[in-house]
Amino acid sequence: MEPLFQRVAQPGQIAIFVDVEGTLRDDRLSIRRVLRMQSTGRGCADEPQSGQWIARGIDDSWRLVADGRGIRFDGLANQEAGPVRMIAESLPDGSMSFRGAEGDDLELWLYPQDCFDNAGDYRHLTATLTVNGRRLNGCAYKGMDVATP
Repeated sequence: MEPLFQRVAQPGQIAIFVDVEGTLRDDRLSIRRVLRMQSTGRGCADEPQSGQWIARGIDDSWRLVADGRGIRFDGLANQEAGPVRMIAESLPDGSMSFRGAEGDDLELWLYPQDCFDNAGDYRHLTATLTVNGRRLNGCAYKGMDVATP
């Protein structure tokens, strides 16, 4: 985790927000994976709602949440959608796809690749969002909701 901290932290920064998955045993946290690391913002307080998967544009211009309630999207000059019923798919390589079930022109792909946004903050997934034929890049992470879509 130290190399990731060195990459994300701002000069002189000694504290940072980290969201991890792990196991707590005998008062010790064994980290399985880092979901996100942020030197900017306020961590969980920056997310107005939780979800199973949360994706943001690398420049923070859009946001999409996918969970058991469907897809909720905002961004791109106040364009909003949701909740929209969705179809979710998972591939053996860990990639996932979420798209509107009613033919909505909204599709999100998540890839198990490290991602750094324009602020230098880290998310454990790379996101590609297609909205009305427009392809947008972003980062994503596993949210707090645990239900499988």
